[in-house]
Amino acid sequence: MTGRGTARPLTTPQPLLTLERATKSHPGRDGEPLEILHETTLSIGQGERIAIVGPSGSGKSTLLSLLGTLDMPTSGTLRYDGDDVAAMGERRRSMLRAARIGFVFQQFHLIPTVSALENVTTGLQYTSTPRATRRALAIEALERVGLGERLHHRPSQLSGGEQQRVAIARALAKRPDIIFADEPTGALDTTTGHAVIDLLLEAADDGASLVVVTHDPGIAARFPRRLHIQDGNVRDDTPQDDSTTGPTERERP
Repeated sequence: MTGRGTARPLTTPQPLLTLERATKSHPGRDGEPLEILHETTLSIGQGERIAIVGPSGSGKSTLLSLLGTLDMPTSGTLRYDGDDVAAMGERRRSMLRAARIGFVFQQFHLIPTVSALENVTTGLQYTSTPRATRRALAIEALERVGLGERLHHRPSQLSGGEQQRVAIARALAKRPDIIFADEPTGALDTTTGHAVIDLLLEAADDGASLVVVTHDPGIAARFPRRLHIQDGNVRDDTPQDDSTTGPTERERP
């Protein structure tokens, strides 16, 4: 690993997801590239639970977008199951996200005019899953998050915590390899927020990897691995006692 903001990789033979010397830049006001994420190398293993923390504007959402294949690095490589994501083409990347990656966002992004069940089923419509199976998977996911009695309620008939549970069910229904959650508790009170994290951690118990962006140190402390990002530099702050991946490489100038 080289460069600024480098976090240690896992030592597993085949990580689920890797960034290799990846950067992300956007055009600045003067037309010159503005580097949002500095050169970063890190790996995510199957079933890992990771919190990404850092101040506002530090690059947390940029990093999450890259890891979730919503955006591509300006330089460097993003690999999913060993495959170069940039070489897939947008259609194949869309299929990858639809079938194998779950997303949970702070704003829920539910369709207001349809029921909880239809919201979750809609999240499966771009997969190859048959329609009847999609409905069964959606019901199972909603029951799993405690909304079995609220299947036919629209978002306006649900509390904020219940709406977030629908969003989690939508991510769980596809039985993804990995779940990305961007500030999933930001719009919730503390008690409800921790209940939401409980649900996400339970999902990881079934083998899905989990990556959560959070500004809450109490929530971050619940994750065995913690990535800290500041000014576009990423470092792994995982306590040595919690780590199974070997010693941390110090950030280089």
